[in-house]
Amino acid sequence: MSYIVEMQNVYKSFGAVDVLKDFNLNLQEGEKVVIIGPSGSGKSTVLRCINHLEPIQSGKLYFSGQQIDEKSDLCQLRAQIGMVFQRFNLFPHKTALENVIEAPLVVKGMTRAAAEQNALELLQKVGLSDKTGSYPRELSGGQQQRVAIARALAMNPKIMLFDEPTSALDPELVGEVLLTMKALAEDGMTMVVVTHEMGFAREVSDRVIFMDQGVIVEEGSPTEIFEYPQQERTKSFLKRIRH
Repeated sequence: MSYIVEMQNVYKSFGAVDVLKDFNLNLQEGEKVVIIGPSGSGKSTVLRCINHLEPIQSGKLYFSGQQIDEKSDLCQLRAQIGMVFQRFNLFPHKTALENVIEAPLVVKGMTRAAAEQNALELLQKVGLSDKTGSYPRELSGGQQQRVAIARALAMNPKIMLFDEPTSALDPELVGEVLLTMKALAEDGMTMVVVTHEMGFAREVSDRVIFMDQGVIVEEGSPTEIFEYPQQERTKSFLKRIRH
């Protein structure tokens, strides 16, 4: 079976701190995987290793069957991987439309007319067709994050990585971003999501991974993880967040 992402025995450390230890992950095209776990367990590092924002010390990483290392064309790799961060990181001096067309113009060399047409369709997709001329300061946090999602989609990525995309939002704005992500999932987008939104994980994911201290403690379907966890560490984590 061919996988879009393969991580084989990956080890990653920051100084003396082991962040990922003998980490293995296979991801099929179209699969939606949600990674949960306590802070500092290595969840975000998994995402950053997939698009090589963080190089690994040992092990192997493959994307679409090609091994990724320091000799790889990382610009080409990242053009195929959309990533949405906790913070929106929009260009403050550019409108929503201008934020979305930037990468297709600069990286892909699209014509401005084609990039703008694509951006307008994406902003409509995330429910912001009326905000094309708005600057980030004129948008709510939820709207800014949806622009960030449209910006990532503008490169027509093979996979989307979401690193706690709702954690910086006020509670009442979380829902609009999760609805956008659910729509992407329904469209068949391959997704890896690090989140504390357990309702989203239950509803959208094909597979849930529980991590702690740099390793996968347990993984399975949403029903298996949330209703019938096998490991005591998983049980204690879920009990704590439920209360």
